[in-house]
Amino acid sequence: MHACPSRLAFSVLRVDAYLSALVDHPPSIRYQEIRIPLPKSPRLWTAASEEERRSLQWNEPAGREKATFCFLIRDALGFDRGRHLPYHLTVADYHLGLCSLQVGTWEATREAHSCESDELDTNSKPRDTVQLWNTHLDLWRASTEKDCVLRQNYFSASASNSDPIFSHLSIILWHISVLTLHAPLKFLQGQDCCFKCRPSTAMTTRKNKTRLRIWIASLHARTAVWNAAQISRVVALESTSAKATASLSLNSLAIHGVLNSAIVTCSYAYHTRACPLCTGDPPVDLINLFDAMDEDVTLVKWKEQGWGAWRLGVPAEV
Repeated sequence: MHACPSRLAFSVLRVDAYLSALVDHPPSIRYQEIRIPLPKSPRLWTAASEEERRSLQWNEPAGREKATFCFLIRDALGFDRGRHLPYHLTVADYHLGLCSLQVGTWEATREAHSCESDELDTNSKPRDTVQLWNTHLDLWRASTEKDCVLRQNYFSASASNSDPIFSHLSIILWHISVLTLHAPLKFLQGQDCCFKCRPSTAMTTRKNKTRLRIWIASLHARTAVWNAAQISRVVALESTSAKATASLSLNSLAIHGVLNSAIVTCSYAYHTRACPLCTGDPPVDLINLFDAMDEDVTLVKWKEQGWGAWRLGVPAEV
């Protein structure tokens, strides 16, 4: 029974993070407030026998029941340690950690995409905070892949995927976090992020168009589009699975992620040049953003330089 308060606390953390992503409100719970160890693995609760439970207990990652959650996250954010965290966690643990990172990503997003960020400090660089939190998210994802092989097991429908619920939740939440870091969603929807964005004058309209052109031509726009494609890929996979209704109903972020993905993708497609086949330009490499991975050379060139053409899973000839 002593584990019930711990499980309740982390359930509240998850709900808080999901609501923040859904309604764009700052999370209410900071990781510094969670001064308890990680909850026991769900498999221990569902073990069919004492022998099975004892075996699972022995295979639990060492130290996860000793260190408190707030210090695990503090160490993850505190200093550079290369590409991986120095401890091993489960898929559920990594998901809880990702939920705790929503506070920082929300703050960085609000600062980077608001026109009010230059009101007091003319030398402020809100993009620096985007880069910082993008680095944190990349480190968290790299460690998840190292310990759990999350994406490979999920997309290959591997039997070794021991936690299918947290797998698709973690993948979608990670991509939503990166997408919102790099895309001014309210601006793309035509909403005012502050009083300076209201299209009341010709000067404001010109400034908004300039802001949009700068974003469209940047690495941030292409990064957001790739993450939008990955969200759509997960939802497409879930919707065609044998338990599609159950899978999507358990993923509260799926529809929200698809809508944000559509906003980013349609905005980018509308304001960029058509494919070379339509314009008569020389053929270029075609990138399928559904299948392209981070280390794909063609994807890296497209992200960093805008070189190449892209599509979202639909076969095409260029």
